[in-house]
Amino acid sequence: MIELRKALAEIQIDKLAIVATHTDALNNLCERESMLFARAQENKPDNAPSDLLLGLFTKLNVEALSSLNAHLDQIQAMQSAIEEQVGRKHAESFKLPVVEELLLVTHIWVYVQGYLGLDYSLANDHAMQTSETLSPLVGLSVDKIRTQFTQSYYQGYREFEARKPPSSGWKRWFEKWFN
Repeated sequence: MIELRKALAEIQIDKLAIVATHTDALNNLCERESMLFARAQENKPDNAPSDLLLGLFTKLNVEALSSLNAHLDQIQAMQSAIEEQVGRKHAESFKLPVVEELLLVTHIWVYVQGYLGLDYSLANDHAMQTSETLSPLVGLSVDKIRTQFTQSYYQGYREFEARKPPSSGWKRWFEKWFN
């Protein structure tokens, strides 16, 4: 059995820029979710850890997104009140843990999708949905946030491509021609 943090390290999650800036949040998340990851490995011993990571981060994304959506009005009201009291510049220094976690979880989730070679359109759809929720809270456009998420997908996809065994000459030619 492999620990959650080690499973993430093995798929080279540390290459994501957000991991470097949110180390504490990632460590807290790994500590909090390690038992669930261990249970998943016990229940599905034939599954690769990367497949289990997909399931775990799908769950984490859905939960974080629904939690944020459930309290979106209150969060926006709180942000407005802070802005009114301390000004926009100082208000930007206040970070909401639920927003930070959703950003981190989504980046890792779409990275894992790319790492497993899953279809881009699904990752893009989820990135768009999460971006629409986060945009008013982080002060960036939906497209800017979605683009950041899809960059994580492509980082994972590059790892997927690097792990693929080399193709034969004809197969490579067809793949190059039709892709």
